[in-house]
Amino acid sequence: MIRGTYGAALMRSSRFLWCATLLLVFPGYGVASQGQSGQGQSGEPIRVTFLDVGQADAILIRSPEGQIALVDAGRGEPLRSLGELGVEKIDLLVATHPHADHIGGMAGVINSIPVRFYMDNGQPHTTATYQNLMRTLQQRTDITYLAAEPRTIGLGSAEIEVLPLLPVNSTDHNNRSVGLVLRYGSFVVFLSGDSEVRELAFWVQQGVVPDVTVLKAPHHGSDNGFTWEFLQDAQPEVVVISVGGNSYGHPRPEALQAYTSVTPTVLRTDYHGQVTILGYEDGRYEVMLGEETVATGQERETQEQRRRATVEELVDSVPPVAPSVSGSLSLGVFADAPGNDHQNPNGEYAVLESGLSDDLQIGGWFLCDAASHCFHFPSDAVLRAGGQVVVYTGSGRTDGVRFFMGSGRAVWNNDGDTATLYDASSTVVARHVYE
Repeated sequence: MIRGTYGAALMRSSRFLWCATLLLVFPGYGVASQGQSGQGQSGEPIRVTFLDVGQADAILIRSPEGQIALVDAGRGEPLRSLGELGVEKIDLLVATHPHADHIGGMAGVINSIPVRFYMDNGQPHTTATYQNLMRTLQQRTDITYLAAEPRTIGLGSAEIEVLPLLPVNSTDHNNRSVGLVLRYGSFVVFLSGDSEVRELAFWVQQGVVPDVTVLKAPHHGSDNGFTWEFLQDAQPEVVVISVGGNSYGHPRPEALQAYTSVTPTVLRTDYHGQVTILGYEDGRYEVMLGEETVATGQERETQEQRRRATVEELVDSVPPVAPSVSGSLSLGVFADAPGNDHQNPNGEYAVLESGLSDDLQIGGWFLCDAASHCFHFPSDAVLRAGGQVVVYTGSGRTDGVRFFMGSGRAVWNNDGDTATLYDASSTVVARHVYE
């Protein structure tokens, strides 16, 4: 779909009409420069650089052959950083969504650096920043528009997979952020703007979240920018949080705890500055802060190798099946606290009851709401046979039956929410949905 006056301007370009036809015939259309084969230069890495742009996003990708993609452009113009990195052209420019901290610098980039292709989610915004970007694009009919729809785009010998989006106008801008999976052999990077729980859950449901090497933390490390199911699918080895001074408390402690539970390598642009990751086809990587290598990773099996190994393991052995307890547990939530919910956080609570004849060790288990506010049971926690435990939202002294999340405000939504109980391996044990 070509949207608005920008789409009309592009349709007047014969170049756009040619490219649109080619995209229909060849969905795996690439942006490799003429004269380049698309085969990786032997041993050369792909470079992914998370620019230090404050409370904003700007990620530069340079293929081994030199093709450039820029995903978001910060709130202000990142031209100095791009110049220092030797960027003289941009083959693919992506706006994940039309918020100022992602597109504020794009008009300046377009006016200063040649751009071949531009992609966004097709959902307009009313802000002056967005309108200025549209006016700039209208004047640049040499730039070809690509809709953010499921497709694979070649960037030299690397590939960028564009993930499906929720329907237009079905949710807010954050939850229609363009999701990209960058693949260079076994090196995989997941980028998704300000995705929140709804979009992440959608991608998990669609089965499009791969095992990744690098994850850009969605929504600057917000507590609604992750789910445990998403992290379980992604299993990142490196997490980079693009963040600066802000009034939101980003990155939130809950998000930091979640990321550090899956990998020890969590970097923040507000602490570490610009972060560059060199990725190799065999899955090896180097994390660079300036000229210093601060972390490395070993080669990874390809998806096909992992699939074959799994099949062989299943053929060679039948693993023991753990006894199920989920049918013997019940989970409930009392969400409507007396008075002001936020002033009375212990007026709301969740109750876990056991129908088992034996005690159940629940140390390391965790209970989460739909926005991924989670309580982790201490290592010695036990649910007694036929008994119950209560998890209050506020603060208090744990006595083995009563536990406290330690939140200073209400967590459970009065108008409907989902409580999910996970065991220590992140497997769902019980779930309670209320409206």
